Amino acid sequence: MLFGTDGIRGVVNIDINSSVAYNIGKGLAVYILENNLKKKVIVGKDTRLSSDCYVSSIISALTEYGINVDMVGIVATPVISFLVNRLKYSAGIMITASHNNSSYNGIKVFNQYGEKASKEMEDIIENNINKKYQKEPEGKIEVKEELVDIYYKYLYKKYINKISNNIKIVVDCANGSNYKIAPKIFRELGLEIIEKDCTNNGAKINQNCGANCVDNLIDSVKNNNANFGIAFDGDGDRLRVVCNNGRELNGDDLLYLFSQYIIKNSNLKLNYIGGTIMTNRGLDKSLEKDKIKIIRSNVGDKNLIETMKNNCIILGGECSGHICFLNYIPSCDALYNALYFLKCYTHFDNNFEEIIKEKITLNSVIKNINVSESFRKKYDENIVFKNKIKNIENEYIGYYIIVRPSGTEPVMRIYVEGDNYIKINEILHKISEIIKSEQV
Repeated sequence: MLFGTDGIRGVVNIDINSSVAYNIGKGLAVYILENNLKKKVIVGKDTRLSSDCYVSSIISALTEYGINVDMVGIVATPVISFLVNRLKYSAGIMITASHNNSSYNGIKVFNQYGEKASKEMEDIIENNINKKYQKEPEGKIEVKEELVDIYYKYLYKKYINKISNNIKIVVDCANGSNYKIAPKIFRELGLEIIEKDCTNNGAKINQNCGANCVDNLIDSVKNNNANFGIAFDGDGDRLRVVCNNGRELNGDDLLYLFSQYIIKNSNLKLNYIGGTIMTNRGLDKSLEKDKIKIIRSNVGDKNLIETMKNNCIILGGECSGHICFLNYIPSCDALYNALYFLKCYTHFDNNFEEIIKEKITLNSVIKNINVSESFRKKYDENIVFKNKIKNIENEYIGYYIIVRPSGTEPVMRIYVEGDNYIKINEILHKISEIIKSEQV
C-alpha cells in the first residue's frame, strides 16, 4: 500500500523514489482517462532538493498517457487546491513532505474539486499502476508560474483595507513553500516584516523552524518587540502564532478566536465547528456559551474536511495548526488563515489575547515514542496491545487517552487529558512501557 493518511510520504530513496512517482503519475493518468475527465493536471512542489526528480517522473508518466501538465513551480499545498478548484483542472499534484525535514518527501493528490484524494480514489490509482493501458499521443508540458498570481490577487483583494498597517510581525516560512509569497503580501498590505527562515533552502526545510518548532520565533518576536510572530510549515498548510509576550497559539486557540470573530462580525451561522479526536475538551466547554458544538473526526486534515463537508460545517481545525474555512477552499491554507488572524487582530484592537484567555484548556500532554515500522503498520491488528491500553483506560476513569500510530513517521503518539498532571504522567509512563515491551 503506497498511500498513508496524507498521500504518500517517506524517506527519500528508501520509501519514495522516482519509480514510485512515475507509477503515481501513470495511475492518475489512467484514472483521468477512464473517467473521461479533462486531460489537464496542475503540478507544484515545495523547496526540497529531491522534489525536481519526482516532478519529472510524475510528469513523464502523465504526458506518456496523453495528459497535459501545467507546472507552477514552488507553491504551498493549498495553492494547488485553490487553482484546481478555480481553474477546473481534472486533478492536482503537490510534491511535499509537509512538516517533515528534508530527508523526507511525498506526493499529495487532489481531485477535480481541489479536495485531497479520497481513499477510494487512492485505491483506484494504486490498482491502475499494474494495468496494461494504451498510451496516447504525448501530452503537452507548460510552465505556468504566473497562475500563482490568481491566488495572490484573490488574497490581496480580500484583505486590503481590513488589516491595520501599523503592525510589526516576524514571519517564519520554514525555508518552505511560502518563503516568497508570504513576506510579499504582508508588505504590500502595509505591515513591517522581519523575515526568519524565508529562503528557498530546501536542505533546511522545517529544520529548527516553522510551525512545528517556534522556540526561535519566540526569541525573535521578543528581541524585535514585534506585535506577534507567524510560523508556517514547509508546505504552507499549518499555522502557529506567537504573541508579543512569547505565548504560542495552537490550532485550538485560533479556532476559538476565529469563532468569536465570526459570531460578532459575520452573517455566517456557526452552530458547529469541526475538530478531531485530539481537540482539547476544554474547547467544547468554551463554546457552550455560544451554543456551538464540536463534531470530531479522526486525526488528519483530510478526515477533518470530509467530516466538515458531510455536516455542512464552514470552520474546523486541528491543534497542530491545520485550519479550514470550507466556504473558501476544501483545504487548509495557512497563509489565508494568517491573514484572517490579522483581520481579527485589527478588529479586536490588539486585545485578542483577552479573548483567548476566555478559552478553557484542560491539562494535557502529548508524547511521541519511536517504534518499528512493522509495529506501526500492524497496529490495527494488534488486539493484545489494544486490550492493554483498554485496561489503563478502565484504571483511570475520567482521563481521556488516545494512542495512535503516526500516519507519516515510525512513531506512536500518546495523548492524555485530565485533571491531575501526576496521574497524566503515570498514564504516559505505563503506556510507554507497554510500547517498549512490544518492541523487544
